[in-house]
Amino acid sequence: MLKLRYAGNIVLISSNKLLRDCIDVVLSAEIPDHKVHLFSNIAEWHLVSSLYTRVHLIIVYEGANMDVARALVSARNNDRDIPILVLSNADDAASIVQAVDLGAKGYVPSSLDVADLLQAVRCLMTGGTYIPADMKPGQQPWKSLTPRQLSIVAAIRLGKTNAQIGQEL
Repeated sequence: MLKLRYAGNIVLISSNKLLRDCIDVVLSAEIPDHKVHLFSNIAEWHLVSSLYTRVHLIIVYEGANMDVARALVSARNNDRDIPILVLSNADDAASIVQAVDLGAKGYVPSSLDVADLLQAVRCLMTGGTYIPADMKPGQQPWKSLTPRQLSIVAAIRLGKTNAQIGQEL
């Protein structure tokens, strides 16, 4: 019987080579049963995405040169079941809500450490969602959100799916 070397694949899309390489080293060491595939942009990923099976997570670094909305919409390449984790330099509530509204299952600002990134990756790969613990509704960054947006964020923090949130709201 043929034994597969990897249980699945993780796709990392970022124009920042240093960031890609560093995250690759960390994920390869901490989640050795998944192969990490690095791409510098969405177009590069789309050229070969049909060749990949068992993609369990797509990580998109939303840097200065990437439109997060376009990236989230197109990164999945029409596969709605693959969770998307957004890494970003922005740590404001509006950016987090925008990413979630566009379909991200998790959001990790660059102000957090590697342990938080690994927690987010593991959470999304097991079907959960991730928003940083220090981004709790009621703190200053959340003051600009509507009550509905705050309800959505609270439900995500509880690990509820988009379908469950939609039914409740």
